[in-house]
Amino acid sequence: MENEYVLMVIMVTFIIGISATEMFKHYLKARQLGVGATDDSHLKDKVTQLSLQNQALIERERVQMLEKIVTEPEYELKQQISALK
Repeated sequence: MENEYVLMVIMVTFIIGISATEMFKHYLKARQLGVGATDDSHLKDKVTQLSLQNQALIERERVQMLEKIVTEPEYELKQQISALK
């Protein structure tokens, strides 16, 4: 009878220990990623920064496309034909 209680205490202690360890791992991973209620301003700044980078990349892509269109020989030929009319 006494051995059963000891075995049950050991099992409960083992289960609680494993659960606490997993919760601590999750906490450390979340902290490393910067997730938390107190970091809202940090996340907003990061979103704003990424949004600005995205806009800059879109503008750069547009400029590259316009440069490609203007430097194509077909575009020059169309301009010369339009100038003759």
